Amino acid sequence: MISPTVSGVSFIFIVIGITTANVFGLERNDLPDTLDNRIYDKDIHSVWLGNQEWEFSAPVIESGTDQKLELRFDDLSGDTRSFGYTMIHCNMNWQRSQLSESEYLSGFGRGWVKDSKQSFNTTYFYINYQLVFPEEDCIPVLSGNYVLVVYDEADPENIILTRRFYVAEKTMDVKATLRQPAHGSNSATGQQLHFSMNFNNADIRDPKSEITVIAIQNSRFDKQKTFENPYLIKPGEMEFTDPDGGIFEAGNEFRTLDIKSMRYQTENIADIEFRNPYYHVLMKADKIRSNKPWFSKSDLNGNYYIDKEKSDDRHTEADYVYVHFNLELPSVYSANKVYIAGAFNDWKKDAGSLMQFNPDNGYFEITLLMKQGLYDYCFLMENIEDRVIDEYEIEGSYYETENDYSIFIYFHDQFKRYDHLAGYLPIK
Repeated sequence: MISPTVSGVSFIFIVIGITTANVFGLERNDLPDTLDNRIYDKDIHSVWLGNQEWEFSAPVIESGTDQKLELRFDDLSGDTRSFGYTMIHCNMNWQRSQLSESEYLSGFGRGWVKDSKQSFNTTYFYINYQLVFPEEDCIPVLSGNYVLVVYDEADPENIILTRRFYVAEKTMDVKATLRQPAHGSNSATGQQLHFSMNFNNADIRDPKSEITVIAIQNSRFDKQKTFENPYLIKPGEMEFTDPDGGIFEAGNEFRTLDIKSMRYQTENIADIEFRNPYYHVLMKADKIRSNKPWFSKSDLNGNYYIDKEKSDDRHTEADYVYVHFNLELPSVYSANKVYIAGAFNDWKKDAGSLMQFNPDNGYFEITLLMKQGLYDYCFLMENIEDRVIDEYEIEGSYYETENDYSIFIYFHDQFKRYDHLAGYLPIK
């Protein structure tokens, strides 16, 4: 376990009464009770947070190591700005924990986004910002869920963005298998996750009440399951192997977009036009896939990757272009709401991802400003009758689909008042 550390500098901050909550606007009424990945500034685009060692991994670092996370984002405002940051410790449900900042952060408890570069030879001017952390001034000293909060240095009440990340212990050894459900209605469309854990090294008194496991598909918080009741408990071991439990809808391989180059049309692109002063990418009409058989396809499991062909620095030489998506659906769906979603827009189902139905051609349409690179996306539908939103009616669901899963094991220690992240296992 990691013990809380309060440096002398942090103690000075407490004595003079300057708290993170007061200075950085973290108690604003418009911040949700459940903190999530969100952009609050309309000029901020292409926000990415991940592990430096593997770009497509979940944003997880192991406590007690020198592992780093990297944050990147672009500011399209045209102004040079200074950004600061701090961190909030959360419970396993991403609500603020009961801990004070001095209990979970060492150093000043804040830092600055120091690295920035202007875009080079692009039609859209922007400044790319980079933060590699933890840094000496702001180090998380406890395991668990954290939210990185970036704010405007000139106006600390102005929060720019929030991003979730994890600090994991290696208290528990986890083993997992992923397979096709043996029977039932999900046998052709689902994937079943079974796992077990050894907790001999943890000070756990009542594993059934103190341990909660959350499994997430493709780093999507709208595709997660909570496991609270083990199928079997042995001395020092728990098994979540319910024959009818742990079943996820498998979904389908993602639709893909390659806009690394504006010189030629890749698959699914109908045309590329330069409409002074910006590029416009016109997509071929996407179609419903739930009525077709599954086929193997290489994708990024919902992720995206910023890139420009033949560039020396993809982060500053990749341009912003307007991408025009259109989806052809049977007329019976014309009254429903349809959204486009992927990691590039945090899987949001909001006004920024809502497609508009065009009665002239019968297509759902949307135009998005996107940075050059590779993108995965899918279409979500909100049924007008039951208000359920998912992608399966449009995209289909097949047990053969290749997905990533992450298992997070939380230990709630009532004496220490927070949820330890006692184990983490990625399944590729």
